[in-house]
Amino acid sequence: MRTTLRSTAQSAVALLCLFGCSSQTPAAKAPAAPVDDTKVAKSEPAPKAEAKPAASETSEPDPRGDGLRKASRPPAELITGPNLVYVFNFKDSAIGIAAKEECEAKSAGDRGAAAACMEKARSKVPVEFVRFVKEPDGEHWWITYNRYKGNLLKWHKVQFKPGQETEDRLTLSLFGKDKGIAPMARVPRELSIELPNDYTIVLNDPDNGPMQYDAKIGTMDD
Repeated sequence: MRTTLRSTAQSAVALLCLFGCSSQTPAAKAPAAPVDDTKVAKSEPAPKAEAKPAASETSEPDPRGDGLRKASRPPAELITGPNLVYVFNFKDSAIGIAAKEECEAKSAGDRGAAAACMEKARSKVPVEFVRFVKEPDGEHWWITYNRYKGNLLKWHKVQFKPGQETEDRLTLSLFGKDKGIAPMARVPRELSIELPNDYTIVLNDPDNGPMQYDAKIGTMDD
């Protein structure tokens, strides 16, 4: 009997220990969520482009003041180009500008009368074209052309040598007789030429003042 009770008591104690010990044991914690060590990069504003000054602000001012590009080649080389003809620009020359002012004053608003006056003033300047010819033998000729009774004739033909030269000016030393059909009684010793750009020359004529010519390419019958 005692043996039975002791076994029963031991069994009860074992059960109590089992439940008590299991209740005191801390429960296993659930694994924590993995931590992402990657840092999210903050979006930074794109760097602003630095404003560049306009070309007009950085370019040096044209010392000439007329806005025209300077000649790209030495004047003596430029004016003797093959098949190069310079056409007289009466409108933009000093003599043409003066004639326009005078004709407008005389015509009193009559456009027809002003045009007729300008045409008459233009006819008084016996120049149509100018050429500076360099012959194969090295000779240089200054030739002017004028229209006479419907024909284009060599008005003046004078030999020259290129003289003093800068980047936009040239002096021609004239010598010999005028071999044109309307020869000058006295050939001037020199002819001054200004080259504002590759397409324009200005001749300082002793009688008509600065005369502007525009470059054209065309074959002339020598």
